Amino acid sequence: MADSGVTRGVDWLLDVRALPVRIGVLSASGIGCLLLLSDAPGPVDWIIGLLAVFVTAAGVRWPFATSLLVTGLLVLGYEIGATGPVVPKVGAAIALTELAARRSGWQPWVAAGALGAAYLLHPSGAQAATVYRALVMAGAPLLIGHLLYAAREGADRARQLAGEISQRREADIAAARAMERTAIARELHDLIAHHVSSTVLRVGVARHAVPDAPPAVREVLDDIHASGTETLADLRLLVSVLRDPAMAGESFIAPTDLPAAIAAVAERAGQLGTNVAVEVDDAVTAVDALRSLTLLRLAQEGVANVVQHAGSGASARLAITTRADGTVDFVLRDDGMQTSMGNRQGLGLVGLRERIELLGGEFIAGPGDSGWRLDASLPTAIPIGKAVGL
Repeated sequence: MADSGVTRGVDWLLDVRALPVRIGVLSASGIGCLLLLSDAPGPVDWIIGLLAVFVTAAGVRWPFATSLLVTGLLVLGYEIGATGPVVPKVGAAIALTELAARRSGWQPWVAAGALGAAYLLHPSGAQAATVYRALVMAGAPLLIGHLLYAAREGADRARQLAGEISQRREADIAAARAMERTAIARELHDLIAHHVSSTVLRVGVARHAVPDAPPAVREVLDDIHASGTETLADLRLLVSVLRDPAMAGESFIAPTDLPAAIAAVAERAGQLGTNVAVEVDDAVTAVDALRSLTLLRLAQEGVANVVQHAGSGASARLAITTRADGTVDFVLRDDGMQTSMGNRQGLGLVGLRERIELLGGEFIAGPGDSGWRLDASLPTAIPIGKAVGL
């Protein structure tokens, strides 16, 4: 709900910051009145007129006193001025309008009464004409000022109502997201974590049930057991984060442990027949927890795609470097078979792209010069609430 242009303009004119503009406009208007509308004004008329201009323009902070003072200058112009006090008349009307636009209660009425009395004490023509002039010159500014005051009050109420509606909307959205997180956490805990836990338990039983199994079989069982145990730990932390948004800044891995974790990803790929050369910049350990987790997920998904799609005997190079401005670059290249590239655009890459874009970074995945490329850049840390999006 936006304010009207008129209301914004009135607020600006009544603001102290508009004082230079007010002085300039009113000074030009006052000098024009003295030169063009007054009949040979004398020095006294110029002094009273310029005083009225300055007081009207500068009296932003004290509208009641300003209105009374300009009315006093109007009376002074009537008493000792050589010509009609045109400038004090305009100044008094402006000052009364501003007072009524800024204040409610008795002050505008007292100032209007003083201005009307100034005209009544200096009649011009018949008595009826004098009374009419006093009513118009005091009543019109009072009416206009009250209308402006009502408009400003309405705009303030509209802003307040818009803020309350926005707060209620945000509260409703937060409640809906909390319910959604709770439902997802429940499903992860009751369904996925249950099955993974069952798998880990059965693999552990199998390891003890076949003590004389070939070393290759035991190695596979050990690897499955270790992977399942890590997955369970990740699931438990993910469930905790979903249930408690305050933990959204928690990472599944400390940034200082990131190089070792990525090396473990490469080592596991080597056990499956894919050689991955890793180069990690030491400055990467200084990134925030959220980017650290994102880099680990990039390495896990990218290397998993290499193992699955690049073909037997393929090799890859993974490099993570940090720029001077803190941006982190992730580069993964493999020399896999071209025929397997069309199968690599899975949901994992879609999820990575969404994660990187939420962090304000860039993500590219596709065919390279001699294989597949996966590139990403992560800018310096952004607020956790924006990145998590929960």
